[in-house]
Amino acid sequence: MFIQLSNTNERNHIMGHYTEKINRIYILVLIIAYVAGIDVFVCLKLLGIQELTEVNEQGRGALIPLATCMGLIIALGIAWLELKVFIRWKSLSFGKFAFCKYGLIILLATAGCILVFIMYLLILEKRSMPEAFSAVPEFLTSGIFLSILFFVILFSIVLNMIITIYEYLGPHAIVGALLGRYNQPMEEDLTFLFVDLKSSTSIAERMGHSQYSRFIQDSFQLLTDSIYQYNATIYQFVGDSAVLLWSTKAARKTLAPLELYFDFTCNIAHNSKYFIDEFGETPLFKAAIHTGLVTVTEIQTVKKDIVYHGDVLNTCARILEQCSLRKKDLIVSSPIAQWTMTSDRFNTSFIEQLPLRGKTSETAIYSVNRSH
Repeated sequence: MFIQLSNTNERNHIMGHYTEKINRIYILVLIIAYVAGIDVFVCLKLLGIQELTEVNEQGRGALIPLATCMGLIIALGIAWLELKVFIRWKSLSFGKFAFCKYGLIILLATAGCILVFIMYLLILEKRSMPEAFSAVPEFLTSGIFLSILFFVILFSIVLNMIITIYEYLGPHAIVGALLGRYNQPMEEDLTFLFVDLKSSTSIAERMGHSQYSRFIQDSFQLLTDSIYQYNATIYQFVGDSAVLLWSTKAARKTLAPLELYFDFTCNIAHNSKYFIDEFGETPLFKAAIHTGLVTVTEIQTVKKDIVYHGDVLNTCARILEQCSLRKKDLIVSSPIAQWTMTSDRFNTSFIEQLPLRGKTSETAIYSVNRSH
């Protein structure tokens, strides 16, 4: 869930708002997960597992607060490592990266256990500092320490897997898959926003693959900032295109698809100097918005995926093609145009009623600009 940044100060600056927001969420998730996980672990131990039978009654009552403290220490330590250390090791091979990462996590968990153990001896058993430190070697060979260390390592691996899956699939797909919501095809009323880079072929030829990949990555990091702000669900990123969606009820009420597109283009314009300095030009994006009923289902081949079928997506893709032909940045269908009539934030102009490629019926299309 952490964001990988370039080493340049300019990029750190333009990505700062997005990075700060996501990193706060990441740290909060880690704190909740580790505190809850270690507290549950200690509660199970208190049911009578052998390692805790020798702890006196006062000590047993303090174990949950101490476990909470340990979870907080480990969570904050791992968050710091993820955001400041691990992110610099992405160039390492998988084996070296995994060895170094989990080696540090083991050291961190060990340090956390030792710190909490010393606090326990000082506060509850009223031992002196030299006595507390002299008891550490014996603690490191005890069953309770080894069981906690094993649990923290296993918990870290599982939590990292869950976070990685969440990043790749998104909350919408994960919740649907866990609840079995899309085991059978079902209809949903959704609104789609297609966003596509203008002149992508010529830009890719001029920049080369590596530079072009960074160009797209930086552009989509700004888009992701807007995605979080306007509560969009990411359906897919394909090359230099992105497909986002909302429930139609929410989209109609907030006009979030329109707001997101114009917010994204404003962010791009605001950071044009960075893009020109780094890549020689500023990215420009065209977009199309359409709404209606689609079929949502789960497809399983070598992996499971949530997919959307229906005329809405095909129509939205055809509307996007008209942006280049009509030299417009944003074109929407008739239902979206009707939504904008209730708002003074947008200017909507009818373009034409025309047959789109692959469709028998004609479709009314409109251009939309933000009101000044």
